[in-house]
Amino acid sequence: MRVLGGWLIGAILLMGCNANDDHRFVSDNKVVKFNSWLLEASSVSRASGEGDFMTKEEWRAGDYIGVYMKESGKPLSDHVIIGDVDNNKYMSTKDGKNSIFIAVSDDDEIYYPYNTLPVSFVAYYPYKNTVTDDYLYPIDISDQKGYPANVDLLYATFEDKSLESMNVPLTFHHQLTKLVLNLQPNLAEDKNAYFGGIKVRANGFCTKAKFSLVNKLISNREEIETIPVKTTSDGKRVEVILIPQTVGTDTYIEFDLFGDIARWNISANKVFEAGKQYEYTLYLGKPWIEVDEEKISPWGDEISVPVNWDDPKYFPVNLVKISGGDHLIGSPENTVEAAVNEYPQHETSVGTFWISSYEITNKQYVDFLNFLSHQYGKVAEELQPHNTIINYEGGAWHVANSSKDNYPVTNVTWYGAKAFAQWLGGDLPSEAEWETACRAGNYGLFSFSSDNNNDNINDLYPLYVNCRDEILSNGDNAVLPVNDNRLAPNKYKLYNMHGNVSEWCRDAVVRNANGSPAPYEYKFSGEGNLCVIRGGSWKDPLMNCRSASRDCALPEMQTDYIGFRVVFPISNVPNLDFGKIERVLSID
Repeated sequence: MRVLGGWLIGAILLMGCNANDDHRFVSDNKVVKFNSWLLEASSVSRASGEGDFMTKEEWRAGDYIGVYMKESGKPLSDHVIIGDVDNNKYMSTKDGKNSIFIAVSDDDEIYYPYNTLPVSFVAYYPYKNTVTDDYLYPIDISDQKGYPANVDLLYATFEDKSLESMNVPLTFHHQLTKLVLNLQPNLAEDKNAYFGGIKVRANGFCTKAKFSLVNKLISNREEIETIPVKTTSDGKRVEVILIPQTVGTDTYIEFDLFGDIARWNISANKVFEAGKQYEYTLYLGKPWIEVDEEKISPWGDEISVPVNWDDPKYFPVNLVKISGGDHLIGSPENTVEAAVNEYPQHETSVGTFWISSYEITNKQYVDFLNFLSHQYGKVAEELQPHNTIINYEGGAWHVANSSKDNYPVTNVTWYGAKAFAQWLGGDLPSEAEWETACRAGNYGLFSFSSDNNNDNINDLYPLYVNCRDEILSNGDNAVLPVNDNRLAPNKYKLYNMHGNVSEWCRDAVVRNANGSPAPYEYKFSGEGNLCVIRGGSWKDPLMNCRSASRDCALPEMQTDYIGFRVVFPISNVPNLDFGKIERVLSID
């Protein structure tokens, strides 16, 4: 769910609302997090030679789950749903037993109630938008030839969640049945018999049914069809997902090896129970089959793992989530330090987004340039940095001095910055997004002002800002590495939002008479030929590094004091490659 970052099954970030109120409102910026887990595999379920589970034993990036929030102690129904959290859609961002799930849109994000009454959660996998009004989930196991996990059904609940702890542990359980067949040649046959290319079909099983998200009962079993079954690449292991059922008189598994047919007839009235794994070793002859003893076990053993939510490994690497809502932008009237272009201070609606913790580095930009070179054979001129330590030599782009890998990339045009962001599936931040992230809820001159009070700035700024001033904030009259430990991040754990390098924003503006962006109240058509830069740089005086300070430049400008960072609006989530994002944004 939504803890995006180093990106369990879910870190859904939930915030405050009343069951009868608009659930978009947030209380004290506190969030509820789902730390949810899949059960351990009860036997080896990895397709030999493929490096992938056949049934649902791990989460995959791109898996979707549905979530409901309801009043505690009451069955799921329309009357107990809280905050319109009714089948909200969340997506996995990582592979593994635990993953981070994030909302696929602002409308899907879940917020904790303003009142402190306990709430409960119901969740399931895989997500479907065809759940009925009476909470019946449609099961269809008829197609298992490709990826059987897509027809699996997992279910989790958590009761009596109170505001005292923001962590919500969810453990998902299998609700269907798993049939595992280990194939061996008949003892009279060649022990090295080849099963590659074998075709396996399950016959006589119900393939459709309804699962109640209210009480977990399965009903309306129907449509007895032939099920094409998935095998490992060597043909020696078969896994079938079944609807829990009592089978009839004509139920069997058929094996077709290049026209040689063998059949295993399953005893009539055989019961396959929910959440169980049935495993057999079958010795295949022509046309008979010998069956070894039946082994029945739980489908997965529960695990309980303590999670420290302050540990960065549970968050997307070098990304920070900024929750959507209405935020104040600009400076209050009569702010002595403010320029006219910071007026009027106004409230603007900002959607939920993720922003890079650090400014983009030389090494990260080189990765982008080398991708372009490999993909297209060349890099467009406006994307190439100039007068910098990044150069092209021996058929590849390099950081000429590897000690500068983690310095912010500069001398990059607005076009180059935007192209890099789009390569990762994101964008440059808007002015509103940038200032919201910079302030981190603080409406003083800087994000580090104590309780929005500006009296102690001279004592604090050397801990946060790399700028030009009478007293150098860091002892160096130059840009610093993005991960320099002499400078602290803001409350949102974002580094160098004040100073170091100014940062491109995606907004276009026009200049006022003084050469800076026109005031916010200026009626602007959106066709300006200048782009906003924010945050100030190592060359700027301290007051130019304030949260509200604005500047602008031609998009073609390349200079040693302008860099950038990237944002990922929540609307982009379904299309993001989180593995790529984590690889690129990692800092050595």
